[in-house]
Amino acid sequence: FNYFLTKVRDCPATHKALDSIYMTDILHPSLGKLTSTLQINFMVELDWLTMNYEATKTDHLPLVILYGAENPDLASSNLASNIRAVRVKPKYPYGTHHTKMMVLMYEDGSVRVVVHTANLVPDDWHNRTQGVWVSDKCSKLGEDAGSGESPTGFK
Repeated sequence: FNYFLTKVRDCPATHKALDSIYMTDILHPSLGKLTSTLQINFMVELDWLTMNYEATKTDHLPLVILYGAENPDLASSNLASNIRAVRVKPKYPYGTHHTKMMVLMYEDGSVRVVVHTANLVPDDWHNRTQGVWVSDKCSKLGEDAGSGESPTGFK
C-alpha cells in the first residue's frame, strides 16, 4: 500500500518510521528525476513550499500552483520565472471541498500522483498528523497498449 502519515516534529517515533513521510521525501531524487510538478491546494505558503524544492535541488524546475485562498505572494508578478500560479476562486468562501494533490512528472515520461490531507503550509506539515497517498510511477502507455483500457474493464 502507498498510504503514509506525515512525520510529526514533536513525535520522534515518526521521524524514522517507514510509514511516515515529509514533503522532501516526496520530491526526493531517489524516487526519480523530476522534470516538472503541479501542486493543487487551497492554502499555499510559497516560501515554505519553495524551501522544500530547494532542499531537494528541484527549485529550478517548472512548477504550476493552482490555489484557492487569496494569496498576495502567489498573485505577485515577482514570482520566479519557473513558477506559474493560478488562483481558482471558490464559488463559496466556506465549507467548499478543495483538492490537495500533486502531480509529479519525471524524466522517463512517467507521472506520480500524490493525494494528501495537508494544505501547503508549514503548520499542516510540521506538527500535525496528515494522510498522504502516493501512487506508483505511472509509465506512459506504449504504442502497443491499444486504447489504454484496463484488461479488467475497471474505470
